[in-house]
Amino acid sequence: MSFVAAADPAATRTLANRLVQRVHRVSKSILRAPADADDAAQQSLIEIITSAKSYRGDSSLERWSDRIVVRTSMRVARGRQKQTARTEDDAELDALPAEAGSLDAKSEDAPRPVKEYLAELPEAQRSALVLRHVMGYSVQEIADLSDVSPNTVKDRLLRGMKEMRRLIRRDVAIGVGQKGGSA
Repeated sequence: MSFVAAADPAATRTLANRLVQRVHRVSKSILRAPADADDAAQQSLIEIITSAKSYRGDSSLERWSDRIVVRTSMRVARGRQKQTARTEDDAELDALPAEAGSLDAKSEDAPRPVKEYLAELPEAQRSALVLRHVMGYSVQEIADLSDVSPNTVKDRLLRGMKEMRRLIRRDVAIGVGQKGGSA
């Protein structure tokens, strides 16, 4: 990291190559729109490289970079929410096709991929669920990353899970994903 901090091009390239897929995966897990996720990933890589001198080695490089990616992605999400509120462009975002990724797995109980259910949740709930259940962060770590209290994180996790269960029950009731169903 000291070579990256000293702006060594080879070290910087090596670091970027090591982290680029992880950075994209984390940003795509948090942000709904692929273009926003790409923007957040680019901003995150820049921030990781420019912040290299602050890396102390207290945690793994991946864990340290995850914190930067989560904060950057949430900043992009907040900016997008403000822009969307001004332009009322949310319908276009919802119409974008889902990107393939780690959240495309289908639960045995869910008629659709989990990623589709997550996309229907509010940003705060979706981020909390992804950070907890996909990335394995603790409630306290999510609170630190999100700049909210642990109780707020617990509430978001609880509400997000309840809403996902409701959506799955709805799809099961109407036959989504079953032969002869509406999928």
